[in-house]
Parts: sequence; C-alpha cells; structure tokens
Amino acid sequence: MQSDKVHLTWGEDQPISRKIVFDDIIGSDESGIYILKRVLKGSSPLLIEQYSAQMALQKSVPVRIGKNKEQREFQYGVQINGQILLFTTKLDKKTKTNLLFAQTIDKKTLKPSSKLIKVGIIDYSDRSKKTSGSFTYKISSDEKRILIYYNLPYQKGENEKFSYHIFDSELNLLWEKSISLPYKNELFKVVDYEITKAGDLFLLSQIFKEKTKAKLNGKPNYRYQITSYTSIVEEVKEYPIILKDQFLTDMKIALNDNGEIICGGFYSNNGTFSIKGSYFLKINLESKNIVSKSFKEFGLDFITQNMTDKEKRKTTKREAIGKDVELYQYDLNDLVLREDGGAILVGEQYFVRVATYNDSQGSIKTTYHYYYNDIIVISINAAGQIDWAEKIAKRQHTINDEGLYSSYSLALVDDKLNFIFNDNIKNLVASKITAGKGKGVIYDFTRNAKSSLAVLVQVDSDGRQVKEALFNIRDAELLIRPKVSNQISNNELVIYSQKRKMERFGKITFK
Repeated sequence: MQSDKVHLTWGEDQPISRKIVFDDIIGSDESGIYILKRVLKGSSPLLIEQYSAQMALQKSVPVRIGKNKEQREFQYGVQINGQILLFTTKLDKKTKTNLLFAQTIDKKTLKPSSKLIKVGIIDYSDRSKKTSGSFTYKISSDEKRILIYYNLPYQKGENEKFSYHIFDSELNLLWEKSISLPYKNELFKVVDYEITKAGDLFLLSQIFKEKTKAKLNGKPNYRYQITSYTSIVEEVKEYPIILKDQFLTDMKIALNDNGEIICGGFYSNNGTFSIKGSYFLKINLESKNIVSKSFKEFGLDFITQNMTDKEKRKTTKREAIGKDVELYQYDLNDLVLREDGGAILVGEQYFVRVATYNDSQGSIKTTYHYYYNDIIVISINAAGQIDWAEKIAKRQHTINDEGLYSSYSLALVDDKLNFIFNDNIKNLVASKITAGKGKGVIYDFTRNAKSSLAVLVQVDSDGRQVKEALFNIRDAELLIRPKVSNQISNNELVIYSQKRKMERFGKITFK
C-alpha cells in the first residue's frame, strides 16, 4: 500500500545517457524546479533543465563554460534570494592564481549571463598546481547573504590561514577578511561554519595538541572551539568548548533568534569511532558562558535495538563484564532548529569496508563495500534538555557505487520529521517490522531493483514512528537517490529516481 500521508507527482520517464549524469537540484520558484546535469563528453559540460510544478520537462539548455581556449571548471550552482548563480574556477598559470567566478542564470532562457563576476582569488605562486587551494560557500538562513570561504594552500609547519568574502544576493561585496591563527595548519581542522543574517561568521574548529590523533596516551588530544568574526566591530571572539570527563566525538553548530550559539553532537568513552550518548549546549554570545547543557547516555536497550540475536548476546555479555558498550561508526548529519526553540539531532551509521583479492588471472582486485545503516534521532526541548532518543531501523549495503542510492532524505514538516530511503521490500511485507521496535530480521537493501522499495518513516514530536511504503508496489523497481533530494517549500520535497535505463523526477507533497 502506498502511504496516504503524501501526494506524489511524477514527471515522465526519460532515457539515461552514459554521457550525462544528474548533479543537483539547484533551485525552485513558482515556475518550477531547476536541475543541473554534467555532460561527460561534448563542448558544453553542463545542462540546465527546468521542470514545471507538475514535474514535466519544460527546457533543457546546454551551458558552455568559457570561450575558445579559456579553461574554467564548474564548481557548484546555488539559488540565493530567488536568483540562480553558477560558480566556476580558473587556474591562471601565468600569475599562479586560482580564480573563482560567478554568473547569474536567466530563468527564462536558462543561459548564464555574459557578465563574469570575480568573487575570489587565491595566490599559489609559492606552491605547486596541486596545492592551489579551493573555495566553499555557505548561505545565510534568510538567503540574503553568501559566504565564500577560502581553503588556502599551505606547507607543513605553517600557521593556519584562511580568507573569506561575504556578498549580498546581488553579489555586491559587503566585507572581507584574511585571518592568520596561532595554530599549525596540520593541527587545525575546520568542522562547520555558520553565517548570520547580519553577515557575521561563526567558525567551528578542532584544535589538536600534538598530532592529529583523537587520543594521545589514552586521553583526548583535541578540543572544539567556536570563533566569531563580525563585520561591524573588528573583534574576534573565541568560545572554547570545555566539558570535563566527556570525549566529544561530533559537533554541529547553529544560531538561534535569541542570540545564542546552539551546539549538539555525540560523546564517547572510547574515541571517535563509537558513541556512548548525545549532548546539547547553549552558549551566550556576550558572556561566552554555557547557559544550559544536557547529556543523554544511550542505554543497553537502545544500543541493541535492531541487532540480531547473536549481536545482542555479544553486546549484553560485554556490558555484564564491565566493558564499555557503544554505538559504532555513527556520523552526525543534521542539527535542525525547531520553531519552539528546541532542536533535533540526526545521525546515521556509515562505514566503508575494502576487500582486496587476487582474481583467477592473478590480478589484484579491490571491492568497496558501502554501509548506511540505522538512523538515530535525538529531540531537545526549548529549555535545552534532551527529551528522547529514537532509532530508525535501516540496512543498506551496496558495492562499488559510493552509496549513490543509500542514506536518506529528510523533510521537516510542521512538527514531524519525514525520512525517505530505499529499503528491502521484505521489511514491509515479509517480516512486518514495526519501525523503531527492532522486531524480526532486518533485510538489507542491496540495490536490487526487484527487491527494493522506497519507504517513508514519519517521526512525531513524541518520537513515535510510522513506517510505510512511499510508492505503490507497482513502482517498486524505482530506486531513488536520497542524498540529492531537496526540500523546496514547507511541505514539498523533490526527488530523483531511476528505473532500469530510465530516470524520473518527482515531487512529494506532505499532507
């Protein structure tokens, strides 16, 4: 049965070309959806397509980058304040500079403007071409500011340096800054950054003591620190995150409307490869004090949830003899602020195993196994206390595909979290698993179209889960690409799917 919690609007099937690959959903407006594709062979390396609100293809326009011998490389396409921007880079061998350019895309013609705006430059004259630096970006929550962050080239032993520019939605430069920090580059790692509506930058970093190891002599070897750089006052503020007796393995940051830094993540007793529980902090911007904090240790029942009987017995035995029992290889993916002042943390078990062997001809072969398993969800209330933690049953194991069809899409609609991912049909039909309860055997999604089905797991504000088939069983052979979906409105999510040698775009409207 197809879920009655959503309405699905499908576009027409289109043949898949080996020369063209889907890249990203780069924008949307009342006219429809804008899609970017890469062309692997041909004079025009990009395609920009427009789809109607009913997901019907309206236009498909090839886009060239540069003219004649001008060599530029595509980086990313983004939408800011309703305008689509195309970013490209060029390595100037004569001046040994790495240049970042932006062009606006005309939504009527889907062609880039002839006006090329230079928005970034990295001088690598004392470096080789391989260390010419790179650029990343971040858009403010109101889509009126865009940060261009410079990952500068460096040599071992040098202090950490970085630069950034902040532009408005029309690409007018608001302010820029170059920073040199008193930390060796190899001992400093940028983890996350946020840009405020005013254009201020908050940088989350890991600072290592001696070597870039999580532990040294059995003790944590790094600390987290938040640093703010403001446009109005030439002042740098540092917010060191110091929590005694807690090894913080993961952290993300956000800024709420009350002038507080929100931090959330996982902690461990053993290191960075496993987690024992979750934490949540609120930090006052002016005083730099932690105004509220909460921790929640994952109990044995939570840790063993969705395990096989053999795994449960082994884990229970370890705890009985006094050994630490933790969840293995979970990444913190999302920190979502709620309208009521609370927040949601979302993590997923992810790891890669590499198998090397000799084939019948004596040649060495390598196989990459990608695992995307259970999702964990932690809810924090408006007072900053952790209410509950839940686990969503998921098993995804694919080979040599970089996990293209694994992981999940997340849409926050009102007070409900909606997770969409590819699953094994048996998990809905044969074993009748109740999502989150871990009953029965959990079968792997293996990218076999005939045994796969996209599912919707809806989690309400109290942590209750409902799991249903997203598609009708007739469409079971559709494989969605969850990681490249895009929530385009309060209750709409655009997805991309494939079926045999055909591709299809769809829009999910949550009721």
